[in-house]
Amino acid sequence: MAIKLPNHNSSASRTCWKEVNFATTYHTVALLALCWLDPAVKPLITMMKRLCYIGIATKCSLSSGFTTQTKTTHRLFQTSSTSRMMATSNNLVTIPDAITAHKQNSKHIKFIDGSWHMPVGDNPRNGRAEFTSGPRIPGAFYYDIDDIAPVMGSDDNPKKLPHMKPSSKMFASAMDQMGILPSDTLYVYATNDCAFYHRAYWTLRSCGHDPALVKLVQGSLDEWKECGGELEEGQLGEDDERLFRMSDLGWEEKTPTYQCMSDSENVVVDMDQVLDIVNQKDTADAVIVDARSAGRFVGTAPEPRPGLRGGHMPGALNVPFTDLLDADDKTKFRPMDQVRDIFIKAGISPDASNRKVVCSCGSGVTAAALAIGLEECGLRNKEDITIFDGSWIEWGSSDSTPIVTD
Repeated sequence: MAIKLPNHNSSASRTCWKEVNFATTYHTVALLALCWLDPAVKPLITMMKRLCYIGIATKCSLSSGFTTQTKTTHRLFQTSSTSRMMATSNNLVTIPDAITAHKQNSKHIKFIDGSWHMPVGDNPRNGRAEFTSGPRIPGAFYYDIDDIAPVMGSDDNPKKLPHMKPSSKMFASAMDQMGILPSDTLYVYATNDCAFYHRAYWTLRSCGHDPALVKLVQGSLDEWKECGGELEEGQLGEDDERLFRMSDLGWEEKTPTYQCMSDSENVVVDMDQVLDIVNQKDTADAVIVDARSAGRFVGTAPEPRPGLRGGHMPGALNVPFTDLLDADDKTKFRPMDQVRDIFIKAGISPDASNRKVVCSCGSGVTAAALAIGLEECGLRNKEDITIFDGSWIEWGSSDSTPIVTD
């Protein structure tokens, strides 16, 4: 009996082993017997034993021929003898990986533009307007965090706070409108130099879609084009289904078909809960981390929104979200070992049994960057991270909330 080893340049070789694992002694004995019967098998046996010994997994990249890279099968951030393993989502994907996914033309892979910009200044950028004018990834929808949110002044949002987390029904209705199924894999991307698309990604993962099926594309549309990714140019018509508004759907009177994976109530905290944390001080089971700039945190820089007091919540830590991002490309995080160091230096204990983390910012958008960074660098599990949805707009506009400037 002879076994023909596959040619790495053949199409058959593109079906790669994802993991090599000798699970039982039986398998080992069988392979040794096969080796004795046919010496031609020896090179294969040797290679497999080496792979098993060093415990690696092989990843195949089909976007640039046949290439492989290895990674350890276990990621363990062990900081003390009592700490547990911190699970990272591994959902940050490169532009080449995203292009490979897009080229599959699968109906179960959806791309979503999550771009958003601060509405301040004389000529602020607008994510919806830029999506409408293009360029955009073909087939992508736009996730409007301002529109897929409780209407300001409604019973669900009496304080008129911007881009609050949508209800499960509103979220499911938006998923229906975009043709998204619970089993679909979602790739969230942003336009060039957009540092605020993390909220769309966080919302999709926190409001009911399987978190493992939501990916955050690391890189700009310029890089997408440079790497050979297809782009759709031209202005979209006003009646394009991708430009839907929740107010036009009549979703309140309909039963959505999309089924949220889980209850999303515990992913955010309100002002009463944050007040409890502040009042309990060091005995609280959570710590607050503020994503605003250092100047705004201590009250020396003005708030971009009028009528808000400066400073921060007593006991809060400051991690400006821009510190976590690549200095040359805001659509990318820094390497996660650097992100982890930034959090630790700011006062976030690497001890997994320590307090949970409440992320805050100006209005709940950049707090999502902190939440993602905390999970991806391994300092906290997803269930140990929440966002103060009202953030500084709610806290700083109240006359009764405590504020410090040191």
